[in-house]
Amino acid sequence: MPLDDGSSLAHQGTLGVIATGSTASGPALNGLRAAARERGYSLTVFSVPDHGGAAVPAAVAGLRLQGVAGIVVLDGRFAPDPAPLPLVPAASTDQYAGARRATEHLLDLGHLTVWHLGGPEDGPAARARERGWRETLERHGAEVPPVVRGDWSAKSGYRAGQSLAAEPGVRAVFSANDHMALGLLAAFAEAGMRVPRDAHVVGFDDVPEAAYYAPPLTTVRQDFVAAGRQTLAALVARIDGVAGPARGTVEGELVVRESSRCLKAV
Repeated sequence: MPLDDGSSLAHQGTLGVIATGSTASGPALNGLRAAARERGYSLTVFSVPDHGGAAVPAAVAGLRLQGVAGIVVLDGRFAPDPAPLPLVPAASTDQYAGARRATEHLLDLGHLTVWHLGGPEDGPAARARERGWRETLERHGAEVPPVVRGDWSAKSGYRAGQSLAAEPGVRAVFSANDHMALGLLAAFAEAGMRVPRDAHVVGFDDVPEAAYYAPPLTTVRQDFVAAGRQTLAALVARIDGVAGPARGTVEGELVVRESSRCLKAV
């Protein structure tokens, strides 16, 4: 269904955005909004179900009727090609490289291996982060533990944390997002495992609350505004019919906080 941001819909300064349920209110959309404001564009957002790739052509048709100049698809899995008007998938953080940095950070602390709290198996970001973790361990000759999987929510992270707290030898965990890491930290504390004294934890995203977790969470920061700028540059070039920058990826930044502050393995 269309989500009107209150702006005029029928002028060439309006761009359409197709978001799945999981991205319709997330930081990627907020970063795109900020980048659009910088360039003087307003956005009209059309939300489709997470699993509803078949709904995307209808969303494209609806946005076209509303007079948008071009469209961004936040979930690149559902970007139709060809499209009846200029359309680009959104740029994103290099998920693989971010996961590699997180895993190497934990190995650099002296850990023999790193456990992984992964996201849903069908999610592209979750798969890329898991691959970055796995291949980093393999490159270092470290044992690859079985993945404990969640659904991005803090509740699923808590349940995974209960399982990991009962597993002998868990001393370092890379969580595929910060919300699951929040639940993990709660489960560890409940089990008497103190972070960072007894284990180190790293997340991914750097949500605004991450700096206020107990303890503050080391995480991979995604620059969603930079990704939005890159996306808009590619779309505007396509609208103007000129060669523009290829849609690419933005480097994530490892932000070290108390959850991995110890100087050596615990």
